[in-house]
Amino acid sequence: MSDQIFKDIKILSSSDISNLMSMEEAIDAMESAFASYSDGTSHVPQRYVSGIKNLNLFLKPAYNESLGRASVKIIAQKTDGNVEGLPTILGVVLLLDLKTGAILSMMDGACITALRTGAAGGIATKILARNNAATVAIIGCGAQGKTQLEAVCSVREIKRAFLFDIHSAAANNLKTEMEEKLKIPIRVVKDPENLKEADIICTATHSEHPLFGQKHISKGTHINAIGSYKPNMQEVDPAVIKSGRLFVDSRESVLKESGDLIKPINENIFTDAVIESEIGELISKKAEGRQNNHEITIFKSVGLGVQDLFVANGIYEKYLKQKRAE
Repeated sequence: MSDQIFKDIKILSSSDISNLMSMEEAIDAMESAFASYSDGTSHVPQRYVSGIKNLNLFLKPAYNESLGRASVKIIAQKTDGNVEGLPTILGVVLLLDLKTGAILSMMDGACITALRTGAAGGIATKILARNNAATVAIIGCGAQGKTQLEAVCSVREIKRAFLFDIHSAAANNLKTEMEEKLKIPIRVVKDPENLKEADIICTATHSEHPLFGQKHISKGTHINAIGSYKPNMQEVDPAVIKSGRLFVDSRESVLKESGDLIKPINENIFTDAVIESEIGELISKKAEGRQNNHEITIFKSVGLGVQDLFVANGIYEKYLKQKRAE
């Protein structure tokens, strides 16, 4: 019996996932995921994070009764640089039947993490960025930066992009790949003054200090801040947060995990009242997003297990549909 259970587990690689779910579909999945989280129909127990030598280990569960599914993501992230030929983040997402506990599928966790994180930035950009936003700046040119760029270009008519990275090779590689894919001009830059030309800024780094100041950005800018998932990390200057309107994936999670908020709150720069609402409350129209073209909007995300759940479930359902059609 147990042998059959293991035989029934569908193992889906990164190439399988790419073929089964587009960025546009992932953005739709994020819309449902965030709405279900904020209205309480999806449940996300506190994630477990542990540092072991040169690795950060993450265990992130979630479940949704109406889907009848649960997921657990297990991720290992290297903290001392890349190993040639391997991504910095490796792991798996397990999709389970909520009633029986049976594992339905095991999927490439790094691919799903990059896809759903990009899609989170995509739905935030769709809701909060100016309609005429045309220039995007990506700070951090790894797998997360790549999907942020792809997602932003899925929801706005982007005409050019700037790439920032402390590793020039990473920025140049992303430029080569995405210029061909997106058919837009992309520049690799280092001067934060270039951020003044950006309508949308996406940060995807492990920085422990703010990446830019209020003087570097223009009125009307939208920021997707998806790094800073630990208390010691910080990407966004507190002055920028105070000058804009802050929206988050989860109040509870960002206040426990992100140095973007923990540090300035501990320093009495602002209080947790700086958070206007969760992105799910914007999706369900329980809160109001951008009100004019001059305000700065900020989406701060640390990542939620419900994102993995909805993307993994969508991939699995599409896999089953294709198999039935064969």
